[in-house]
Amino acid sequence: MNVVISAGSKTARKKTRHHTILSCPDCARLTILEHTTPGVTDSLIRVSPESLEESSVVKHLPDDVAKYFGDARRAIDADIPDAAAVQLRRTLEAAAKSRGIQEKVLFRSIEKLIADGHVTNSFSGALDHIRVVGNQGAHAGDESVSEAQAEQAYRFTTQLLRNLFEVPGELDALAKESNDSVE
Repeated sequence: MNVVISAGSKTARKKTRHHTILSCPDCARLTILEHTTPGVTDSLIRVSPESLEESSVVKHLPDDVAKYFGDARRAIDADIPDAAAVQLRRTLEAAAKSRGIQEKVLFRSIEKLIADGHVTNSFSGALDHIRVVGNQGAHAGDESVSEAQAEQAYRFTTQLLRNLFEVPGELDALAKESNDSVE
């Protein structure tokens, strides 16, 4: 990370806050660090934007689903949206498989996820978007997947995975915790 600027300012109560703006040498995106003392990392207050890794962490994923999902994030970060789209499609396929759904055509797997109650019907458009963008990234043609399309498909996939794995996993952990405290 390259330091773009570092400056301090006073709050209304005369407390000094320091801000350092960093630029990534790979992607040129900016990160703002808010801290109380210049150059002291343990005085860190906030990082903006929240790191992509933290904002897209989904707990309780099966290993294969986590691998494809992680590969998609790395492809987005490496500015390869076509590859990201393919990995998101594979994430969707692996998620369906983990729920016992292995249709030959992904569209049919999506229909079955909905029919079996794993996903609500209102989310079908998001699943279809992931599938279509994944197909677009996988096949040679005139149109490539844009960064915006890949990011949107990634956000939809994150929500799907939270619905299929994180929420049930957290509820199971809560139930186990409740049972352990009763015993």
